[in-house]
Amino acid sequence: MCNDSILYKKCTNTILELINKYKNDDYMLQRINNHIINYLPNTLENELKNYEKRLNRNNYLMGEQQIFIQVFLSKNQYYYLNSNNFFYEYNGKHYFIVKEDDVLHKLLSSISKDRILMQWKHKTKFNIIKQIKERNLFSSIPESDTIQNVLNLLYPSIFTTKNTAKYFLTIIGDNIFKKNSNLIFLVTSKMRRLLNELDNITLNSIGYNNTTFNFMTKYHENHSYENCRLIKINETFSTEMWREMLKKIGLDLLCVSTHYSNRYENSDKFIENKSDEELKNYSYYLKNSNPNDITNEFTNKYIIETAIDINIGWKNIHFVWKTFLSNSNLPNIIYSNTLKNILKERYKYNEEQDCFIGITSKYLPIQSDFIKFWETTINSTCITVVNNTYLMENESFTENDFEIDEICSLFKLWTKQNSEELLTNGNITEENVLKILKHFFHNIEIVEDKYVLNINCSLWDKISDINKSFEYIKEEVKNNYKLELISFDDAYNYYYKYCNKKSYKFIVSKHYFEKYLYFKLADYIVYEKFIETSYFLLI
Repeated sequence: MCNDSILYKKCTNTILELINKYKNDDYMLQRINNHIINYLPNTLENELKNYEKRLNRNNYLMGEQQIFIQVFLSKNQYYYLNSNNFFYEYNGKHYFIVKEDDVLHKLLSSISKDRILMQWKHKTKFNIIKQIKERNLFSSIPESDTIQNVLNLLYPSIFTTKNTAKYFLTIIGDNIFKKNSNLIFLVTSKMRRLLNELDNITLNSIGYNNTTFNFMTKYHENHSYENCRLIKINETFSTEMWREMLKKIGLDLLCVSTHYSNRYENSDKFIENKSDEELKNYSYYLKNSNPNDITNEFTNKYIIETAIDINIGWKNIHFVWKTFLSNSNLPNIIYSNTLKNILKERYKYNEEQDCFIGITSKYLPIQSDFIKFWETTINSTCITVVNNTYLMENESFTENDFEIDEICSLFKLWTKQNSEELLTNGNITEENVLKILKHFFHNIEIVEDKYVLNINCSLWDKISDINKSFEYIKEEVKNNYKLELISFDDAYNYYYKYCNKKSYKFIVSKHYFEKYLYFKLADYIVYEKFIETSYFLLI
């Protein structure tokens, strides 16, 4: 009302000023009268009509624009991240990185089909791009198909339960949002390699660096048990397969992760409200324990007190401790000196001999027998270097190796042949062999957890068996083989027949056989996989 009064006063003052200005000029007074009485009402009426017309038109276009924007953004689910200035599109199944030019092209093409909005083309484009940039990628809610696709790739191939897969995704989402950054997740070195691949995808797709910073392979004493969590994977899963999976669904995985983090609030809330008891107990194992509790569990399950003075060395006890950790899927959560001091408080200990007295373990017999087997039948090959060439005793073939499963079979044979009283029947798994070798024999070389290099075994001379088979191959070639070349496959088949004929207990692998052929018959090998039969006729 105050503004109306000011406006009224301003208008009347202006008219009065004009009348006063031309008060002595009848012509101008007549013109003022004519404009006010005859022209001004019509002019104002037309102004009002034009204004209302423009206003209605503008409101109509704004309504059309709003509908267009709503429909366009509904049909085309575009998102944006400020961290890398990337645009993203979600098609209901997968998320993709898209170029801004592609977004603009699709947008302008859609506007061009709407004749009404053509005159507002650039204004509409600006408004939509602005709204897309306000739609954070991590505010999107994935469809069930996307979530299930990600879960199906994680479970059961990588994680043993679907809940563990969901827990892992929630942790990754928390890390993206920087929630619970004080938590430490202890994992195996195999999982750490998988996480490194995930870090690469995360950096390249959303511009976030070191998203898995709080996944660690080793426990440190400065870590509080209260903040430590455990998560495990299937150790047999291939890193290469994981890498290929991430190329296909890496962005989907990250978006499902942030969705779970939003949905469950954080990983601890997921454990408390959504997980099963088994997952909760495992994940919170350290949170709900202390070194004494864990040592109690270890000694109750793995240590037996005896009435007689049996001595067990610290190195053996430490091996049993590692067995406990492995069987319980636990990382090394107590330093060896700390563990030793706790055990020294519980059991009698001989400082000079570094052994515990009056205790034993059911997990010691197998490793005790295996160590005896190793020390009596296995020797490292003697290798010297002459003119940069490695030479062994009696042979120049330096790649003598045994596969872990072959060592298991040799151990079984040794227990049958050995006249001493043994503690076991010789049944041992490849996993146990690896653990024993890595713990007690640090100097041996193990490749890919499959091959033990540069060793000989008195129970099986591989090279001697192959060399003896050459005489058999010679007779076969002379009598039954008319071709000038013999393939590696045929040569191995002859070796195989020879071993069966002689009732040999062990047969070398085709890989080892061919490796020896490359060394022994280098001058007679042609086309990579064939031997000139003339060699066998010469021997």
